[in-house]
Amino acid sequence: MKSSQRAKTGMQKKPGNRICCGWVLVLFTLFAGCVHVPVSSDIVVNDRLGAVPPLEPGDVMVVYGENAAPPEQNAAVTYFTAGCQGAFHGNTLGELAKTILKVNPQPGRFAVRYAKDLQKESGADPSTAGSGAMPRFANLPQDGASAGRLRYAVHVKESFEAAVHAPLYVSPFGVASCSNKTVLEAGVWDLPAERILGSFTITAEGEYTVAAYILHFVVFPDTQKDAMEKLAREIVTRLTGLKPLENTDD
Repeated sequence: MKSSQRAKTGMQKKPGNRICCGWVLVLFTLFAGCVHVPVSSDIVVNDRLGAVPPLEPGDVMVVYGENAAPPEQNAAVTYFTAGCQGAFHGNTLGELAKTILKVNPQPGRFAVRYAKDLQKESGADPSTAGSGAMPRFANLPQDGASAGRLRYAVHVKESFEAAVHAPLYVSPFGVASCSNKTVLEAGVWDLPAERILGSFTITAEGEYTVAAYILHFVVFPDTQKDAMEKLAREIVTRLTGLKPLENTDD
């Protein structure tokens, strides 16, 4: 009689235990998420650009150069640093061309073309010339720049570095930290005059940090984006003489 009562009691406890375990798993899932805290990068501008005649209505600016190569990924390092070396964008130059137009306070005053698009349309390939040689754009009028065609070419070279400081993360606990650094070197060419006007360099640095005790706090400075946006504003300021827009959110 007693054994049958114990069996019934055990059967009653099992569903309750399952429900309790289910709630624990739900709560664990909720609290094991990530809280992302975006912070601004530390930015330094090194200006070596001389006086620049402002862009006239109808002028065209071309952006070309080299995006940074993605950093090498090691599976062990990626795990023990909670992926803090993986914050990399592959097309900074393409985004730069778009952002220049976004921060332009007088929309439509000038046009911005990305060299990759020009290459598709007309066979132009200025990236092979590098920043030290006069860029040429096949099938596009070089002598018509002053009449509302190509005016300036901006050659941009990007470099990206990530250094690990604290690989002490083992999911779901630990601390990880690594620094990200993006450098954009921009040389400005006057196409009608066929001469380089100078250059400036944007350096953005920040510390990517993860602190985890089930719940993950991620402090992330996007150095590539910050450097690109700062460069876009510098280009508009120096090549138009206008104050660029600050808020570019869509």
